[in-house]
Amino acid sequence: MANIIGLGLDATDIERIAATIERYGERFVHRVFTDGEVAYCKRRRVPAIHFAGRFAAKEAAMKAL
Repeated sequence: MANIIGLGLDATDIERIAATIERYGERFVHRVFTDGEVAYCKRRRVPAIHFAGRFAAKEAAMKAL
């Protein structure tokens, strides 16, 4: 049985992610997300919601490690 190393939790402000994408554009998006994640998020009606969710998940994973 695997041992739990840690637990991470993160909440991300959607407006903050949207503003960051607006300010830094593709440079930020491609630095933080994989090409697959970018394609997925950009196909959504409100991409910032999906970028924020993925960003929060990555932050939580880093906190757990």
